Amino acid sequence: MYSHPGNRDTKIKGRVGQRHAKARPVTASSRRQSALLGIVITVLLALMLLMWAQQARAAVGDALITDGQVDETLAMAKSPREIFVGRWYGEVPQPEGITKRWVVDAFPDGVFRITFRFYDEDGSYREQVEVGEWGISGPVYFLSTKGWVDDGKFLKADTQNGELYDAYKILKLDTGVFEYEHYVNGNRYEIRKVDTGFALPE
Repeated sequence: MYSHPGNRDTKIKGRVGQRHAKARPVTASSRRQSALLGIVITVLLALMLLMWAQQARAAVGDALITDGQVDETLAMAKSPREIFVGRWYGEVPQPEGITKRWVVDAFPDGVFRITFRFYDEDGSYREQVEVGEWGISGPVYFLSTKGWVDDGKFLKADTQNGELYDAYKILKLDTGVFEYEHYVNGNRYEIRKVDTGFALPE
């Protein structure tokens, strides 16, 4: 049976239109469901973060970060060599009432100056100033004495002398305290970080 082409096109278009009419509500519904799912996921993530933050605060004991914690964190980020740069002070009693006090100046370029003073009970003292190179490698702190300063004059050491080289085991090194032990004689020392303006008593 003959059908006019125009009628067939009209019928096909009508069917396609019906399909689209049915598809539109499904698409809108899917979008609403996706949006709702996104909101639910966001809320769940926010709740999880809130619970995690509460657990972290409970574990730490205090939600506030103090200046001391910031300083400690920064110090931990530094290498042992960076920590050691600066001025350090040590003091050890000696036999016969003498007190040995010293100041170590560790410069960033690896040069050191150590000022030793040996105080008698009456307060008088004799002074010795050593200069040389220092370094830290792993658990080892080492010194290489190059000479002495006497009355403002540099006296060069005989660098072939093995006694001018010292290696120490690092026991503790932080921004306030340095403890170390001589590898050969086992002597232990403890020095404390001081301001660069610190000076030994006269």
